[in-house]
Amino acid sequence: MSTTANKTPRALQAGANNAAGATTTGTAIDLTAALGLAITAKITNGATGPTTGCAFRLEVSNDNINWKTFSEQTAGIDNNSVYEFIVELGPAWMYARSVFTGNTDQDVTIEAFGHELTSLG
Repeated sequence: MSTTANKTPRALQAGANNAAGATTTGTAIDLTAALGLAITAKITNGATGPTTGCAFRLEVSNDNINWKTFSEQTAGIDNNSVYEFIVELGPAWMYARSVFTGNTDQDVTIEAFGHELTSLG
């Protein structure tokens, strides 16, 4: 008997601008009934890269109020460059959200999407 994996696309952060010196916090994802979540994040520098690269941080929570850093990865500063990151959460985690922060002097474009393993049937 074969097993079917049921998956759901999730948006943690739709494509947006993260202004120089700003922090953009994405939508929290409720994973209390999920079997796991794989996250892909992307940071794109403009024609002039930032002096300090933008960091992508994945945070987790057990109550959707208090957040802890699970993973943090920082993009480079090269002009017109794209930096992509992948983080995978197993079934133990309850809530997750993305945070983009740290770029200085120049804005960057950001996004983070999730691939939720919803059920096996």
